[in-house]
Formats: sequence, structure tokens, C-alpha cells
Amino acid sequence: METTPSAVEINTSSNSTTEEAEFVTASTPFEILVKTLMVLAIFPNLLLNPLMLSTLRRVTSIQPTTKIFMASLTLSDLCNSLWGIVNLVAVFAGTWFMGEFLCAANLVMSLLFNALSIHALLLLSVDRYIAISRPLRYPSIMTVLKSKIIVCSTWATIIVSSIIICGIDNNTILVIGHNKKICVTKTFDWRVYLMLVLVVLQLLTIFILYARIALIARNQARRIAAENQAGNGQGGRGINTRSATTIIIITGTLIITWIPTLIRLAIASQNQWEPYDRYLAFMFTQALLLSNGWMNVIIYYLRNKDLRQALCGLLTDCRQRLSQRFRP
Repeated sequence: METTPSAVEINTSSNSTTEEAEFVTASTPFEILVKTLMVLAIFPNLLLNPLMLSTLRRVTSIQPTTKIFMASLTLSDLCNSLWGIVNLVAVFAGTWFMGEFLCAANLVMSLLFNALSIHALLLLSVDRYIAISRPLRYPSIMTVLKSKIIVCSTWATIIVSSIIICGIDNNTILVIGHNKKICVTKTFDWRVYLMLVLVVLQLLTIFILYARIALIARNQARRIAAENQAGNGQGGRGINTRSATTIIIITGTLIITWIPTLIRLAIASQNQWEPYDRYLAFMFTQALLLSNGWMNVIIYYLRNKDLRQALCGLLTDCRQRLSQRFRP
């Protein structure tokens, strides 16, 4: 004898399904924050970094070697933002629907582009330190050929090492967390501690280099002020605080964007987070790292007078070409 479900059972099943759907689609305040940060990090990068690459070619007052290191930094930030679109789509979709291959590739590519960005910043810092500490020997120490070799070898090394470390024996997996399919790491092994050590060493090196640059700039400003005072009997000009301001901005942005990642890796290495919490934490810190891309544009491009003028000239040329093309 067949039995038909009662109205109460149907109603209960319908309510539970509705509640489950609402649970899946509802966003917590932290999820909304992550989505907002991802948008604010990715789209300014996609807009500004290509503009800066075009602007850099128009400037002649900057050393060609320095332009190579700046282009490497800008290109790495642009590539990081382009891959960030994959994570942005997954965050707004509320689930990972792009398959296991892209899930496995996500860890490799995220590590790759983040490593390229911090290494490019380190190379630029070393270049600035040599230019300020050895101004007379700089043209012989850092030639265009040497700078190209350094940048190309750095990119090649990071690409190969990222594939070896994370591509072989991939550590990502698709799991269900909070009724959502998410792409997270299986476990935290020696690779996490290796990344922690490498990032800390690079950040410390950058901090030390810019501290040395600030000290050299201050000593040079004091020596020039003393020479001016001895030459004309008047007090020298005040010490320029622009270099100190630049140092504070650079170190401040690095602390804001990179320290949360170090904290996340340190906490996650203890395997105390649920998969979904670990996923949101990864997206949050990734959004901060992506924000470092457009911050680099402000620090290294828009604060430079020649680059600002070149950018204005580029935008003016583009506007004139568009007006001529669409002129009736």
C-alpha cells in the first residue's frame, strides 16, 4: 500500500530546503568585507598598472636600470591582479565551480605572483640602495644588461621553484564548508614554514635597506647644509624630509599588506581553523597583498614629478586621439 507524504511533512521539507538555501546565499559581515576589499584591490590595479607601464616608457629622467626594476614590479602586480580575478569570481559565486585543476593551480599561481611581487620590490630596493650609497660607481655596478639578467633570472627561478614546491604533490583540495564548495589546502607542512622564513627575511632586508638609505640621505643633507653655512656664513637649508616620508610610506604599506599574511600562516600552521574560516582568511590577506599593487603605483610613480607629467601627457594624447577618431 502506497503512502503519500502528509502536508506537514511537505511543509517541513520545504521550510528546511528554504532555510538551507538562505543559509548558503547569506553573507556574513566578514564575507562582505572580503568581497569589498577584493574589488577595491583588483580593479585599481587593472587600471593603474598598464598605465604606469606605458608612462614609464615615456620618461627619460629615470635611469634605464631603475626603469627595468620598476617595470618588473609593475608587471608582477598586474599579473597578480589578473589571476586575482579567479578568486574574485569564486568569492562572489559563493562556491568554487571551476574544477579541481584550477583549484590546484590557484595555490601555485597565488604563491608565484606574490613571490614575484615581493622579490621585485626587493630588487628595486637594492637598486635604490646602490644608487644612493655608491652614486659614482652605480653606472658600472648596475648596467642595463646586468639588470635584465637579474630580473629574468629572478622570474625564472621563482616560476620553477613555485612549480616544484607547490605544483608537485599539490596540497590543495575541494572540500565542503558551510554548505559551500571551497578550494583550500589539505594540511600545513614544511612549505608553510619555508614561506614564512623567506617572506620574513625579504621584509627585514627591505626594511634594513631603506633604513640605511634614510641614514645616508640624512648625513648627506647635513653635510650639504654645513658646507653652505661655511661658504656663505648663513644657515643652510633645512634637511629635506621627503626621503624620510618615503621610507615611512614604504615600510608602512609593507606592514599593512604583508604582516597579516605572516600572522595567518603562523596561526593556520597549527591547523586550528575550520576549512571555511581558513578560506576566508586566505582571501582577506590576499586582498591586502593585491592592494600593495596600487599602493606601489602611488609610492613609486605618482609621487615622482617627471612620471606625473609623463602620465598627464599620455592621457592628453589618448584624449586627443579619441576626440579625432569620433569627431563628426
